[in-house]
Amino acid sequence: MPFNLSQIFGGWRRKESRGRKSSQQPQVVGPLTRPSDELRGRKPPASHQQPKAAAPSQTKNKSELAWRLIVAPHISEKSTMLGDGKYVFKVAGSANKFSLKHAIEARYGVAVESINILAARNKKRKRGVILGVKPGFKKAIVVLKAGQHITEF
Repeated sequence: MPFNLSQIFGGWRRKESRGRKSSQQPQVVGPLTRPSDELRGRKPPASHQQPKAAAPSQTKNKSELAWRLIVAPHISEKSTMLGDGKYVFKVAGSANKFSLKHAIEARYGVAVESINILAARNKKRKRGVILGVKPGFKKAIVVLKAGQHITEF
């Protein structure tokens, strides 16, 4: 073979040990442009531009809380017969009434009147000789203020 792998791939560098710090500073590479582009007044392609940092907002934090706490809507025959303004959600095990109220208001843009939480515990199931467990879950019954409704249901 006329070439070895280090010649083909441009050489391999050894990883520096973790205890030793490098004396050289890493070089910051800017957007890739050609000298001819600068002379003609062209801008570098969008893929090479540095992304702008988004300013943190209060709404973003609340929506992250909502996506973490609200697992899914719990749609059953009983939950659909509750009436207008009442909705049932499966929620995370760590959810409480206060945090759920803020999460639902942030995610759906509605005003919450009250929340009832209940935890369905694990149930043992037997299929022949094999014993198993049906996992439990936590659900919340949310009552909205008069005239409010969630359009996703």
